[in-house]
This record gives sequence, C-alpha cells and structure tokens, in this order.
Amino acid sequence: MIKIEKLSKKYKLNKNFSIKDINTQICNGVYGLIGENGSGKSTFLKTIATILPIQSGNISVDGEDVSKNILEFRKKIGYLPQDFEFFESLTCYEMLEYISTLKQNKVIEEEIDNLLREFNLLDKKYCKIKTLSGGMKQRLAILQTILGGSKIIILDEPTNGLDPIERLRFRNIITSLSKDRIIIISSHIISDIAILCENIGIMKKGELVYTGSVDNLIEKMQNKIYIKEIKQYEKIEEYKNLISILRKKNSYEIRVYSKNENTGFIKAEPTLEDAYFYIMNLGGQLE
Repeated sequence: MIKIEKLSKKYKLNKNFSIKDINTQICNGVYGLIGENGSGKSTFLKTIATILPIQSGNISVDGEDVSKNILEFRKKIGYLPQDFEFFESLTCYEMLEYISTLKQNKVIEEEIDNLLREFNLLDKKYCKIKTLSGGMKQRLAILQTILGGSKIIILDEPTNGLDPIERLRFRNIITSLSKDRIIIISSHIISDIAILCENIGIMKKGELVYTGSVDNLIEKMQNKIYIKEIKQYEKIEEYKNLISILRKKNSYEIRVYSKNENTGFIKAEPTLEDAYFYIMNLGGQLE
C-alpha cells in the first residue's frame, strides 16, 4: 500500500502550489487520476516515482518511508512518463536489455521473451523500434515498466495517440497486470478510467478534491442527473447546470445536474463523467 500524507510542492518562481496538501492511500489494483491539463497530475506522479523530490509531506510504501531509501524503492517501480521517448535505432530486445540495466536488474532473456509474448511483440524482438507502429511502441513502453517484477506501475497518459482497437488491447493488458500490483494511471479519457479503476482521484488546481471508489462517487450523484431531447442546438444556452450534450440523428440529448425534478426531463443513471464534469465545470461540492 502507498500512503501519501500532506504532500505539497511549490513552483520555483512563485509562491503558488503545483500540488497542495494531498492525502490518500493507494492499494493493489488500478487507481485512476483525472483532472484538467495543469491540475498537477504529472507533478503528483513524478513525485511518487521519485523523479521529483518531496518538498513537503511524506510518501510511504508498506509502512516504509520512501525518502529514506530512494534507490531501493526505485527497483520496485516502473514509470512511464507522458513524453516517453525510445532510442529508435535500438531493437526491442536491446531497449529492454538497456532498461533492465538502468533498473540494476540482471538481464534475463527468458523474462524478456515471456513479456514480449504476453504483449504480442515476440515477433518484433529483433526489429528496430523505428519500424514499429504507434500502438506497438506504446505496448513496448508499458512492457518496460514491469521488467524485474515491478510491483508499482505509474502510467502518465498511456493511451495518448492510441486508436480504439489499441485502447481495448491496453485495457486488457492493464486488467491482467493489476491482480498483484499497484497501477496508477493518469488519463483524460474518462471512459477508460471508469472501466479500469475501482478507485480514483480527481485533481483540481493542484488539490485532490476527491479520492475514493468510483461507485461511491457515482452514488453521490444519484437522483441528480436528468436528460432531455431538444431540436435546436441554439436552445442549449437556456439550460443551467449543463453536464454534457449528445448529438442524435434529428435532435440533441442534454444532461443536466439538478437536485430537483424538472418538467420535461427524465431522470437518468449517473456516470463517472457526470460526476467529473459536475466537479470541474460547475464547481460542485460533493455532499
């Protein structure tokens, strides 16, 4: 279990916080982190991964303070940054061999072969990375995070640039990996988070405004989401607390937040996306 207490970090050039007073616990399984660009997600993940130093607060894993033995902790984690780049001239095997060395792990070809097979990349073992498709490169990037038996995997926007088929493949991979690991995923694709994660954190302006189960968050929105079909798009401006708009064949379906029933509206089952937009766009406070 990862325990995070009062974690804060300020920007160098001013007094504003990039992350402020974050408290949460992350257990085995997939933990999703969502929020707008600039909300502090990447800074938070880099701090957990020890890429950035802890300015204030504490991070512990299974009761052990990470800051007291950073090098040992790094052997337990796999990290995929948002802007990960390969040495394109290397083969897949050479790249994974290099990553193993960086992690101070003994290079075991059998382990690499098994992982390449699991990620459907074994036939690309001796292919140069520059010859791979975008989806294959992303699979290889995720694969390198679990070399050496990493028990904590941190993925920052791992589905960026993936087509729907590769995103489905990604979900299947993450589900299979999460059985005995902690996986933390940052993503702006709410539907992926809703499918993959039992627990999530929502970040807004550097603060963790919600941390807990997806089911509990959705439960807080019960009896507060309503839908209505309208014919003209221009009429949308008339509706307050608008959550989302869905275009249909000859109409538009709008979803709104309301504590009370409204004439002409039908009560709808809430989704994670409803809760997210309520918090982020309507400035909602969870009760």
